[in-house]
Amino acid sequence: MSQTDGQLHMAVDTGGTFTDVAVRGDDGQMAVWKLPSTPSAPDDAVIAGVQGALERVGRSPEELTRFVHGSTVATNTVITRDGARVGMITTQGFRDVLAIAHQSRPAIYDQHKRRPEPLIVQEAIVEATQRMDAGGTVLVELDEAALAETLKPLAAMELDVIVVSFLNAYVNPKHEQRAATIVQDAGVAPQVVAATSICAEMREYERSSTAAINAYVSPKITGYIQRLEQGLTKTGMKTGWRMMQSSGGLLSPSDAAEHPARTVLSGLAGGVVGAANWSKHLGLRRTVSFDIGGTSTDIALIRDGVPDETLASEIAGLPLQLPAVDVHTIGAGGGSIAWLDSGGGLRVGPHSSGAEPGPISYQRGGQEPTVTDAHVVLGRLGDELLGGEFQLDAAAAREAMATWGETIGLSAEDTAEGILRVITATMSRGIRKVSVERGIDLRSCDLMAFGGAGPLHAADLARELGMQSAVIPPRPGIASAVGMLDAPIRHDYATSVEAKTSSTLAELQDVFDTMRERAADQLDDPTAETNYELLVDARYIGQSYELTVAYDPEWERQQTLFEEAHEQNYGFADPDALMEIVVARLVVTQQLEHGALESVASIDAEVTPTSHRDVYIDGAWREVPIYDRTTFGAKTVIEGPAVIEQFDSTIYVRPDQIAENDTYDFLHIRQATEQE
Repeated sequence: MSQTDGQLHMAVDTGGTFTDVAVRGDDGQMAVWKLPSTPSAPDDAVIAGVQGALERVGRSPEELTRFVHGSTVATNTVITRDGARVGMITTQGFRDVLAIAHQSRPAIYDQHKRRPEPLIVQEAIVEATQRMDAGGTVLVELDEAALAETLKPLAAMELDVIVVSFLNAYVNPKHEQRAATIVQDAGVAPQVVAATSICAEMREYERSSTAAINAYVSPKITGYIQRLEQGLTKTGMKTGWRMMQSSGGLLSPSDAAEHPARTVLSGLAGGVVGAANWSKHLGLRRTVSFDIGGTSTDIALIRDGVPDETLASEIAGLPLQLPAVDVHTIGAGGGSIAWLDSGGGLRVGPHSSGAEPGPISYQRGGQEPTVTDAHVVLGRLGDELLGGEFQLDAAAAREAMATWGETIGLSAEDTAEGILRVITATMSRGIRKVSVERGIDLRSCDLMAFGGAGPLHAADLARELGMQSAVIPPRPGIASAVGMLDAPIRHDYATSVEAKTSSTLAELQDVFDTMRERAADQLDDPTAETNYELLVDARYIGQSYELTVAYDPEWERQQTLFEEAHEQNYGFADPDALMEIVVARLVVTQQLEHGALESVASIDAEVTPTSHRDVYIDGAWREVPIYDRTTFGAKTVIEGPAVIEQFDSTIYVRPDQIAENDTYDFLHIRQATEQE
């Protein structure tokens, strides 16, 4: 990387096992690095990654002009239940709102399945005398004297955060805000938050749950951001930095500290944003983003370069009512363990060997066969990863696979091939979940595969599902970090409204103007080019849930937009039904300047294998060429079967496929007949 580059961008994505670093210069040239994460102090790995990566490219922290960070701190805090001590004050009669939840069951036919316990224990939830009706009219005034008495048991519990969540406060937050002020002045807890400041939308359980998650992770995120800020300053970095949020946009550290729940799905979003940008660049109309890690696979649908979004996601079984990329996660990854069900059938996952002890081939004490071990036994993986930094024990994996295979009457090779067929079926169901079940024909889609294990499975999945191609980005194993580099700054605003006629629809313009004024006060750079997207949540009167569509001030056009979305999502529309709008939304984005893509146009298209290796394919061993991807130029074509290795991942190409590299180092795997 040139020492004279004017722009120097860096992204650091912290996962449970590895911290990934991507550094990009003006010419698009990219340098990547992986280092072990430090779960007990995640900021240590980030600082080490910044310093180590810059040393490798001969640059200094002072030269950085953009720094973005994706973190799993909030995610892991909820999953491990290692968050703050939180209390809640709610409307009289609604103390059990978090425990009762809603009618949805995690497994409707499993009588032993239970919902996760609320993040706030019942003893830390008290009631206040007050009441608003559904329209925001005060029915019972807030009894401030009674509230003061109610606070005494909470004060004795030494809580970190108190959430105030009153019934129908999303329509009229007056009581909620006043109660929060009283509690704050009383010094009952260091932090007091009104639920409407986190989520000001209908559905009391979801809104209270979102506020509870925000409060639960708040002290940990705040401390993490402060330590990271200090560490980055000590390195000499001068540029401001931003964090990845669940919606696929960036927010400032101060906003992240105030609304940490927006970072809960941060780790998933970076890769999806990258896949969306790459799809737009390649002109792919419909893309399935496919990210395989060690324990899970994250799948998302991208249409015309825009990922599907959701306003109702979950973390560890708890609802989170905030904008997020719509990612479907399944328990299938490189560490997924093979097992036999009660009928003797071969199953794989969702339980995983994790990073410790990991697959048998990792030589860390793993005893159960995994998907990674299957790849090793079949020869798709060699005896090392990460450019030789990580050794694999193929003999141990083969021996264990042979022993386990005897129980089902199969050889080591056939057992391994069976494991991959089962995991392919599981992953195929996950892909259909975000495509076929949304009315999308997979034959019109391309698969964007990344993550450490994504390129190993891409060829099998594209063939199994009849997809147009499988596309492997230049650095798939660090795609989440690379994707963050071009994410936009984003702010989301929502206001509950009631519009059922043309005249009430026109009144929404005032609501949007008010939200614009709020946005103007929060933008990092008010002079930068800013995009304002006006949206509404609409439904047929009588329906329980809404669809988010673009806002149109003309009633007939607004209804047409809604009905088109309704038909696309549910397969029908009802022109005779009445429509209502219940939420107005404003999405404000400021797109950072996109960096150039790295070009391989100057590299010769002709390549030769670095070696050959026996690979077990469809019941027989075949000698397969092994290629080094760093030698690929524009229009390099590889005929399958082939294995293509690089620092952060390994790519498998089936015998009936061809892989063609493009100018920007994206590898396109298609059926061979399409190229002839």
